[in-house]
Amino acid sequence: MVVVIEVDRRHVGGVVEALLVEGATKDDIERLGKYKFRRIGDFDKQNGEIQESFGGIMTECDTDSPIEHVLPREDAECCICLCAYDDGTELRELPCRHHFHCTCIDKWLYINATCPLCKFNILKNGNQSGSEEV
Repeated sequence: MVVVIEVDRRHVGGVVEALLVEGATKDDIERLGKYKFRRIGDFDKQNGEIQESFGGIMTECDTDSPIEHVLPREDAECCICLCAYDDGTELRELPCRHHFHCTCIDKWLYINATCPLCKFNILKNGNQSGSEEV
């Protein structure tokens, strides 16, 4: 008895490619942007009540003219550990513009060199912005 199984090559190719994703080296990771988070507070009026709302500012480290990014409250947390960024925390920003605690994303990138949110491959795409799925 002979059994013939037809397989969609695109699906299999994607699975094989996903299994072959390699981790990043220390040098690859250190080339990525590093930022210091500073918590800021403002006040929002919701349902007639004034509530304090905290966001923050990411300031680029180790540069003469640091770039700053303002983060709204809902973006001021790490999507890996799900913890809010504390004042003074070091963050790493990937070329796709997603940011995480340095300790969280560095561990992830050593195993898998893609963004955990959009699958942008930091090894294949260098410092381009956008996303490439694996």
